Amino acid sequence: MKKRTREKVALLVFALLVVLGGSVLLRYFETGRSFNMAATAVDDAFGQMSGYTAIVFDGTYDVLDALRPTKLPSVDGDADERPETLGEMVAAELARLPLSMRERPVYASDVRSFYEEKGAGVLTLNLDDLARYEKPRILMAGDRKIGVVAVDYYASARQLEKLHDELASAGAESFVCLVPRLSCLGSTDDFNVVIVTDDDQAEPGRGEGEGNAHIVYAPERGQVGVVLLTSLNVPSSKVYASL
Repeated sequence: MKKRTREKVALLVFALLVVLGGSVLLRYFETGRSFNMAATAVDDAFGQMSGYTAIVFDGTYDVLDALRPTKLPSVDGDADERPETLGEMVAAELARLPLSMRERPVYASDVRSFYEEKGAGVLTLNLDDLARYEKPRILMAGDRKIGVVAVDYYASARQLEKLHDELASAGAESFVCLVPRLSCLGSTDDFNVVIVTDDDQAEPGRGEGEGNAHIVYAPERGQVGVVLLTSLNVPSSKVYASL
């Protein structure tokens, strides 16, 4: 009887140690990830980006889309663009401002040069033309091979795994998926970065983690999004509204 009791106690202690060990490991990895992201921010601030990869893309979200003047029938029967609401009137007036009075937009080419000067390998993506990435492609960012694929349909976890394997077989060291909406993906586990190009339900420019992936929502037009990857594929992201 005593032997059986000792066995139960030993099993209980073992189970507690397993749980405690798992908790410690989880905290270790979370802390390590946070430390790497903080280190990236420091290196970026001091211009020491050798060994980093910068994925750069122009914003695709247009905050004035909802304010655009609608086509209204004119007196002579032709379609006529006239603002119906106060918001549309504001948008129309802003469009008439001289260029010198408007805020200068930032372009991906500006940010690309910015990071090249810091020593990072840079890849520029065109989010307005996802069709060019429909077939999995290997693109170079400096000496680093980046696997890129666009998915504009619902893809199951198994389909995404096959796309990942195809890119891996071609030598990809980092994996990027472009989607119009996050709901297109049955899973994000096979990618380091997911860039969402056309989701008006999300906050533009926001980055978040889900599983293994860093999910980024494209910023507003006139701004530039950047995803930074360390040599160990630890991601972080930021948006440039000005330089």
